[in-house]
Amino acid sequence: MGTADDVVASLKQDFIEDTMDRIDRIETTIDRVAGGMDEAGPGIAELRREAHTVKGLAGSFGFPLVGAIAHRLEDYIADLSEINDLEAASLVDFTSWIREIIESGANPAADEETRVLRSLPTRSVKADDEGTKDNDAAATANDKEILLVTATAVQAHFLQRELREKGFRTITARNAVEAFETVVQSHPDAIITAAVLDGLSGIELIRALAAMKTLADKKLGLLTSFDANHPDMEGLPSNVAIINNRGKQTSEHLAKFIETMM
Repeated sequence: MGTADDVVASLKQDFIEDTMDRIDRIETTIDRVAGGMDEAGPGIAELRREAHTVKGLAGSFGFPLVGAIAHRLEDYIADLSEINDLEAASLVDFTSWIREIIESGANPAADEETRVLRSLPTRSVKADDEGTKDNDAAATANDKEILLVTATAVQAHFLQRELREKGFRTITARNAVEAFETVVQSHPDAIITAAVLDGLSGIELIRALAAMKTLADKKLGLLTSFDANHPDMEGLPSNVAIINNRGKQTSEHLAKFIETMM
């Protein structure tokens, strides 16, 4: 019987081989859908499943950056309905990085993690929308990334759409644990969290983030339907912007938050 280290090494090797197989399948699916050999709907659904599996396993085997890239791949394809040649090339950027890191056998250093994540493709500025934007402002915003923390898919979609229309990169997290991991890896330029999250609330999360020295110069927003005098809002840090989650006010408050980022 092998030692514990032998068992761990064996499991890690199994993960590496399994992930390489998954990347092969992902790239084959991308090629087939882009080439019109397979239908887009089922093919994209398969990409989501494979990316989700890689995201869930990577951190346990010493590859947190692979998990973060797979997470961003999930976000990238969330609204994808077809894969043309341009989208195919962007998708392969994600898989190429995963393949390179897995083949190296080790996770890169922290500063390299941030560089890799910021180099990944983003759906923030689309060519067919350029006529409706100020291109200079969009180009400036495109250098900035906003972390969105919400457990609600509809809310995440709304926030992503509003921010991407202004040219911002976005990354999502569903709970406080994912949010802290993303902050450490990606160093986002701003964070917006919903007040209601599973586990630690968004209000407690934003208090913790506001207290971090590394985020002292970052924009923080709290999306909530609570009134300012609600007991849970008492003592909220002054550097946290309130984004009211009530009808038209949401867009108005979000627009003001975005203005501070331009």
